[in-house]
Amino acid sequence: MAPNATSQETLAAETAEECFSGGPLPLGDESIRVEDKIYSAKALADLHPGGPLFVKSFAGRDASHAFLSYHRRQFPHSRVKEALEKVDPNVKVDPHAQDDFLELCERVDKVLPRMQSFAPWSYYLKASFIMGVALSLEFYMHYTSNYRWYISALCGWFFALIGLNIQHDANHGALSRRPWVNRFWGLSQNWIGGSTISWIHQHVVQHHIHTNEIKLDPDIEGRFVVRLNPRKPVLKWHFLVGWYLSFFFTLSHNFDGVTQLDNTEPSKSLLYNQVITSSNVAGEFLCFLNGGLNYQIEHHLLPRIHHGHYPKIAPVVKEFCQEKGIPYQHFPTVTSNAWACAKHLFEMGSQKVPKSAKHLVTS
Repeated sequence: MAPNATSQETLAAETAEECFSGGPLPLGDESIRVEDKIYSAKALADLHPGGPLFVKSFAGRDASHAFLSYHRRQFPHSRVKEALEKVDPNVKVDPHAQDDFLELCERVDKVLPRMQSFAPWSYYLKASFIMGVALSLEFYMHYTSNYRWYISALCGWFFALIGLNIQHDANHGALSRRPWVNRFWGLSQNWIGGSTISWIHQHVVQHHIHTNEIKLDPDIEGRFVVRLNPRKPVLKWHFLVGWYLSFFFTLSHNFDGVTQLDNTEPSKSLLYNQVITSSNVAGEFLCFLNGGLNYQIEHHLLPRIHHGHYPKIAPVVKEFCQEKGIPYQHFPTVTSNAWACAKHLFEMGSQKVPKSAKHLVTS
């Protein structure tokens, strides 16, 4: 009976796939989609030269855009044939869909060769100083039982610098081409109270791939206190909270003129969607202090480039976007960015459809 049962189950599964007409075939938790091909997550992780962590984090998901942004080239399907499970006949791949992004990568490579895009030696002095001060402050506080507010605040600020300058680049794989270096420095996220694995799942797998997508980006969920997502109802207190939190909340994806997506528009590329949902602010000093997160456009396009290189490649990216007619938003000061953020959040809290956001409905 067992062989018949197995055959029936296989036939049922094949029939279900053939009858499925609602778009791409559903993925299991052990599979990864890249374009129209579905791979075994375990087999692909074993073949990945950068280590298994990133690959396994995308299990059950589409990793097409992730590979493109991290490796800046097309996926090498021919080199990983042994991991292939099946080809999805419901997915039609446009071979030229990402030509603009790949063209941008070629221009960036001319000013910043790929093997020079990781952290320079001077960065490790900066990282060691931040870690050393944070460790010393924490040791002093616990050893002396001195928890005065100003010492705690200073320690907390250095913890924030660890999050911005160290764990962020490390867990994006941007410090070094050697996986163990990124893994070692990335564990600093656990020291400051977070989780490396959870951060990669939320930030890399979800936020970076689905930036400002109102159904998929956890960073614009907004929860109960503030309305960041146009799908959420407008509540009475949102009118006030938007003004208050605009000065403390992240500015890079919430500003006057930002685009919020309702599923990724099929006709638009990775380059287009990432640029119109992000903004830059200020320049090199803030980049040095905050780990390059003021260059959100470059970071979202090329997350495996170390933040110290963002001021160098930003003019290239801006010029390219202007040539292609893609809106590129750079605020000259934090103040101007904060006011643009305040306007957007105020309208999010007082208008059902905020005028400050371009809401693309594509579903």
